[in-house]
Amino acid sequence: MATAVPNPDLIPAIPSSTAQQRARSFAGAAIALNIVAFGVFSGRMWTRSFPAFRLGPDDYFIAVAYVLVLTDSILLLKTVPFVFGSDPNKVTLADAIHSNYLAVVAQPIWAWSMACIKISVALMLLRLETEKLWRRLLWANIVVQLLLGTYNTLSQLLQCIPLKGAWDLLGVVDAKCWSKTAIRDNLICISVVNIITDFIFALIPISFLRKVQRPLRERVIIGILMALGLFAGAASIVKLVKALQFGRTDDPTLEGIEIGMWSCIEEQVGFIAACVPCLRSPFQRVLEYFGLVSTHDKSSYGHNYGQMYGSKHARSRKSAFGVSQSRIRMKSLRSPSADAHSEENILASSGAVAKNGEIWCTTELRLEDEEVNKPEGSSIKLDGA
Repeated sequence: MATAVPNPDLIPAIPSSTAQQRARSFAGAAIALNIVAFGVFSGRMWTRSFPAFRLGPDDYFIAVAYVLVLTDSILLLKTVPFVFGSDPNKVTLADAIHSNYLAVVAQPIWAWSMACIKISVALMLLRLETEKLWRRLLWANIVVQLLLGTYNTLSQLLQCIPLKGAWDLLGVVDAKCWSKTAIRDNLICISVVNIITDFIFALIPISFLRKVQRPLRERVIIGILMALGLFAGAASIVKLVKALQFGRTDDPTLEGIEIGMWSCIEEQVGFIAACVPCLRSPFQRVLEYFGLVSTHDKSSYGHNYGQMYGSKHARSRKSAFGVSQSRIRMKSLRSPSADAHSEENILASSGAVAKNGEIWCTTELRLEDEEVNKPEGSSIKLDGA
C-alpha cells in the first residue's frame, strides 16, 4: 500500500524570530544597495555616452552584470515573502519549498553576475595598465572568472540528479544529492577564490597610481575609490564564515537567509565598486565643494608656466609712461570632446601616450601678444615673438 504524500500547504514552517529579524535586515540592505547600484550604473552609462559615445567592452560587461544583479536580488528577496507584509506565522512547508527553489535558481545567476563584474573591472584596468606582467595577471583573472562561473553553474545543476531533489523538503523525490558536507566544502572553495580575486582587483590600481601626475591627496582619494572592492572582499569573508556553519545548526532557514544575504551584499558592493571609478569627475566636484581637493594651485599655475618657458616677459611690462603696453594671453585649444574624454577616466584616456612607464597627457597652448593702450609710434617687441 502506497504511503500518502502529506500536503505541504498544511504543514507549518514558521521561521524563528532570529530568522525573521535577519530576513528584515537582508531586505533592507538589498533594497538600499540596489538603489545605490542603479544610481552609479546610470551615472557610468551617462558619462560614457555623453557628450561622446565611448562605451567599451568593460561597459557592456557591467551592463550585463547589472541585469544579473537585479534579477538575483529579486529572486533572493522573494525567498523571504513574510518580510513584505505576509504573516510569518502562516508560513507553510510549501512556502519553504518555493523559497528553496528560488534560491537554487538564483545561484547560477549570482555566479555569472560576479564573473561579469570582475571581468569588467579587469577590462577597465587593461585600458590603463601597460606593463606586461600586470596585463598577463589581468587576463589570467578573466580566464579564472569564466572558469569559476562555469563551475558554479555545473555544480548547481549537478548537486542533485534530478535537480528537483535540491528543493524537495519532504523527501519524496528519488534523487541522488550531495551531502551537506560536500555542499559546505563547495561554498568554502568558491568563497576563497572570490576573496582572493576581490583583493587582487582592489589592490592592483595601487601599482600604477604612483605614475599619475596628481597631488598626493588626490591620488589617495582616487585609490580609495578604486579600492572599494575591498568591501566586497570583506562581505566574501563574512559569507565564508556563514558557509562554515552550513548544516551544523538546528535552524536551516536562518542558514539559508544569512548565506543569501551575504551573497547579495557581496555582488552589489562589488558592482558599485566597479562603477564608482568611472565617476571620477562628479566625485571630484563633490570633493572640491567640501574642500577636500583643489582644482589647481593658482599661484603655481601663473608663476610656474612663466618659469617653465623661462619667459620673464610672461607678465605685463610698463613703458616709461607707466602704462601697461602688452600682455600674454594663454588659450587652450582642446576640443570639448577631448575635455569630456579626459574627464571620463581616473588615470588616463585610452589615447594617452605612455612613456617610460609614465602616463602623459598633452595640451596644446597658444600664446598671443595682445597690445593694450600702446602709445602711437611706439614699438615694443617681446623676446621670442
